[in-house]
Amino acid sequence: MANILQVSNIPVRPDRNMPDGQKTGGYEESQQVHNPVDISRVVRADGQETEDAGNTASGNSYSVIDYESNYGAFIKKIGEGVQTSRLLEQLFAREGTGLLSGDAAGVGELVEQMMASVRLETPEELLSFFKEQQSVQAKFSGAFFDGLRSILGQGASDSLREAVLSFLKVYNDFSSGEHFLHQMRSIAEDINQLMFRGFRDEFEQILDGMEWGAENGDTAANTAVLNNSLIPFLSNYISRTHDYGAVRDAIMLFVFHAVRYENGSRDRLAQLYERMTGNREYERFDKNGGDQDLSRILETLKQSERERAFSDAFAALLLKGAKGQGGLENVQQFHNALDGMLLNESVYMPVLHLLLPFRFREKDVMSELWINPDSEKEGDMGGRRIKLLLKFDVQDLGGFQLFLSLQDRKVDMQLDVPEILVKKQDVIQKGIAEIFKKNGMGVNRFLVKGKDRDIEIQDAFPEIRERGHGVNVRI
Repeated sequence: MANILQVSNIPVRPDRNMPDGQKTGGYEESQQVHNPVDISRVVRADGQETEDAGNTASGNSYSVIDYESNYGAFIKKIGEGVQTSRLLEQLFAREGTGLLSGDAAGVGELVEQMMASVRLETPEELLSFFKEQQSVQAKFSGAFFDGLRSILGQGASDSLREAVLSFLKVYNDFSSGEHFLHQMRSIAEDINQLMFRGFRDEFEQILDGMEWGAENGDTAANTAVLNNSLIPFLSNYISRTHDYGAVRDAIMLFVFHAVRYENGSRDRLAQLYERMTGNREYERFDKNGGDQDLSRILETLKQSERERAFSDAFAALLLKGAKGQGGLENVQQFHNALDGMLLNESVYMPVLHLLLPFRFREKDVMSELWINPDSEKEGDMGGRRIKLLLKFDVQDLGGFQLFLSLQDRKVDMQLDVPEILVKKQDVIQKGIAEIFKKNGMGVNRFLVKGKDRDIEIQDAFPEIRERGHGVNVRI
């Protein structure tokens, strides 16, 4: 076979084709390895660092991160992120209603209605509101799922671990059934516009057989349409037309959602629940003595869905603004707010992220909360460690930020306050310390100071960067 790669073991002098007068190293020097391979991580082919790897202009060091990877793009998005709470304060607060006037007056009215729906007067109401929204955001919350976490973290057998993980995977698909239907319907509309006209009528007729309003778990009828008619039609369309453009990409995404939708059937969930709880080892970890049946767990899920009304209205409002209905001059700000909400959907995000606007005692408050309930630190001796970062803007006062670490009922905390409150830092510190004492917690360190800069998310939660030590690529 011809040596088409021109591979040769004959040494070639580096100055073979160099012009006279241009100096090069000798042959011995040319045999040295100038770009050694570091087998501990994935690097560029030429052994050089990426230009962003050493960029510490913002005061943060990310080690070696490839911004062309999925993980690198996630870190870059966090690093470039704005303070979403301050952005929402500019858009939604009553003194900023000028931003939502004229053609955007309709959206401004929706903002006022949303803020009025979360008018809170007492600390107890505020706590209840936060708990409700946390339960909506955290799908696997409650005593039952705490028990499953205990099983996974306390050395259960391989068979029980596999049964628990299988149940959780199907429960995730089950609870997302309505979302998958919404996504498939939206993608189907795109496919209809992308495919050739001669196929559209038949495609629309098949789509009419779908029940787009089906509840979570009621997948049998729709799955029959998907497997027997819809997906075979789309496969046949690609085979006949060889249309390998955007329509095929949309079809692949449609099929992905269809598979997960089928996996979330109620019958399959019930089978896996029986398999998990029927394991002889399960009783040893079950703190409820078998009192938690599947119907009660699913009822809790329905309750969370009812509590989702506020978060759905908030997301819909931001989407309207991103589409220009809040004024063309505000489109980028609404897009930035949506980015802030979507960051917590990333598979690389190990912390809970809540974005909560509300009205407390007639003052608008825009808050953003980041929580890691299971933070670990090398060398820690003690119990569970919880970290929290809270950023919020209060009408007529300004921006606050609170960073807190709690372990063994002892708190380390830093509170940054607006300039107007700096002189009252002693009063604030004493009052907050009394709150902790009243709730049975002690204070190790507590600093109250003026807010001079924003605490970056990746500084508060360095565990976000830990995934960068693995192989991460973008295809």
